[in-house]
Amino acid sequence: MVRILKSEPQLDDIHLVEIACLSTDEKPTGWATGSLCLETDTGIWYAYDEEGEEWNPVAGGGSE
Repeated sequence: MVRILKSEPQLDDIHLVEIACLSTDEKPTGWATGSLCLETDTGIWYAYDEEGEEWNPVAGGGSE
C-alpha cells in the first residue's frame, strides 16, 4: 500500500510529495519532479522525474 507522508502543492496543482511503499507496489505517477518515494522493505529511495513520468533510484539511497 502506498502512503503519502507529505504533500505540498506546486504550480498547476501538481504536488511535491514524499511517499512510502513496498517494492511490490506500483508507484503512482503525476507528481512534481523531485518527489521522493521510500521502499520500506528495501530501504531504497526513488526520485520522481515528471518529464519522463518515472521513478529513479537515488544514488546512496539504500541497498540494491
